[in-house]
Amino acid sequence: MKLKEIFIISQGTKKILAITISVSILAVIFAFFHYRGINRSEDPRIVRAKDFLAEYEKITGNINSIESFHLLDSASAIFSALPDYICSFEKGVILNNKCSSILINAIYSSEIGEEDRVRLLARSMKYCDSSITLYRRWLADWEHLSYEAIAGKLKPFMDENDPAYRGFNFRKIFDRRIKDIITSQYETPRRLSVSYTNKATIYRHMNQPDSALAYNSLALELWEDNRVAKSNLNVLMGGEPVKPKLIESLFPPSRKKTGI
Repeated sequence: MKLKEIFIISQGTKKILAITISVSILAVIFAFFHYRGINRSEDPRIVRAKDFLAEYEKITGNINSIESFHLLDSASAIFSALPDYICSFEKGVILNNKCSSILINAIYSSEIGEEDRVRLLARSMKYCDSSITLYRRWLADWEHLSYEAIAGKLKPFMDENDPAYRGFNFRKIFDRRIKDIITSQYETPRRLSVSYTNKATIYRHMNQPDSALAYNSLALELWEDNRVAKSNLNVLMGGEPVKPKLIESLFPPSRKKTGI
């Protein structure tokens, strides 16, 4: 067989390649417009805040994440400037992120002394308590509202004639905000559970096991699949840390609201 014959493409192969290329192009075009539509349905007033949070998310869990609090502070300032976001669940996420970062630093940093560690634990507790207060308040205000009730509550704050919405599809933005709140009606109890777990961890490192036990139990009442709370509770009871089974690692439990 001559070399040039190796590179000869049959008519059938050409058709398959043409179809494959066409499908790939269509997939790229679909993805572009799909995600462009999603991005343009985000409330333009908080897009920059979401960008700050996304940037911080990249370093979450890092012992040095405390050095990037300016990202959380910038996001918080944007939310705080908007009446309908001052007590939003997003603010609770920011507070608990700060709590978690300081807690990680207090527990794992080898460069601090005991006095600084105690100070960091107290600072972490402050942010933890603030997140718990905010989540509870948010749930009291929004947890049981219907789509229509949420829409009615948002209308005074989201005005279609606001210059911030110029050039955007206000109906899509308004609808997305309602759906985000509906999603948070069952996600926020899970977030609150995480805050309780953090509080329990702080108490454990403050050598207050009874308080740690109580808050781990509260965390599990809100979210029975909270693995960290399960593990901490087991350790407090004299057992070993709970490691997730392989199948659980591959397919984490559904984040559904429990009966609370």
